[in-house]
Amino acid sequence: MKKYIFIFCLFFSVLITNKSYSQYSISGYINTPDKEKRVYLSLLQYDEQNGVNKNQVITSTLSDSTGYFSFTGKLLSDKHKLYRIHANLRERSEGLDFANGIAGKNFHNFIFSNTDTIVFTKAQKPWFKDTLNTNVVDKEWKETKIFIEKLREEFSETKNNEAKIQSLFQFFSELKEHVQKSKVHPLVKLLILHNINESILKKDFENDAGFYIELQDELNDYFLNSSYALQFKSLFTDLSVTTMQQQLMTHKRLNYVLFSVIFVLFVCITFLLLRLNKKPKIVEIESVKLTSQEEKIAKLIIEEKSNKEIAHELFISLSTVKTHIRNLYAKLEVNNRQQFTEKFKK
Repeated sequence: MKKYIFIFCLFFSVLITNKSYSQYSISGYINTPDKEKRVYLSLLQYDEQNGVNKNQVITSTLSDSTGYFSFTGKLLSDKHKLYRIHANLRERSEGLDFANGIAGKNFHNFIFSNTDTIVFTKAQKPWFKDTLNTNVVDKEWKETKIFIEKLREEFSETKNNEAKIQSLFQFFSELKEHVQKSKVHPLVKLLILHNINESILKKDFENDAGFYIELQDELNDYFLNSSYALQFKSLFTDLSVTTMQQQLMTHKRLNYVLFSVIFVLFVCITFLLLRLNKKPKIVEIESVKLTSQEEKIAKLIIEEKSNKEIAHELFISLSTVKTHIRNLYAKLEVNNRQQFTEKFKK
């Protein structure tokens, strides 16, 4: 109980001091047998949440014999940005080591600004586990991460591969809906995109480009084209280009299919016109007088109908058809169908 009262008093006193002089304050304890442990403060980009780079380090300090360390000053940005507190597992002359496994964690990422205060309470590994942070956006980020963990538990039971892919889209859809309803800071929206699969982002961008355009505008307004806005612009451009390429390929396929259909229709129409032009036409022969029935039979002969087909079409007997044909041959002075047809061809 005394420990928590002490921590509260420490946090409150640092907070009052910080507000009075408008400067940031980062302090706390690191529970390690090594005395004078070096603690690093780094500024991160949105895609460096899980990486370690020596060039990110802003400053460092040594803890005292009790494990206490602190950073204070006025040189941080007034904008909400992502920072990391970090200490090597083993002291060495060059480089930074990074642990984020079952054995422990030797860093903590947090959102902070030049007027905020954060206190890290004394705890066993993982180091920097318990924090008191005055930054309101950091609170939004923590609440969003809690919501993400709950979602992961809900979707973790899916076993089928196809269902897994679908559940990932559903996971991101519900996460987007949550951050939009909660009206979180654009930096929080940006940070959650880092851990989303690229294929899911591309698919979601195709379906809801407005979300990404709105986020780009929010980041530009708040960060004034600084690193976070420019980083997202790069991501936004990649998504836009990929979507445009996919749409272009789709249009090409559609154009190819449309051209193929038009070509087939053209061939079919041309073929039909040629067939129609080849059909023999009946012409009048003034010297020959035909009855109406003989005219019908003559037309069907020209169309290369058989005697049986003519009888069926005109509803007369086969013998009647043969009689009419004999009369036609006699009138035109021909002996067979070929000669008969030639008489009527142009």
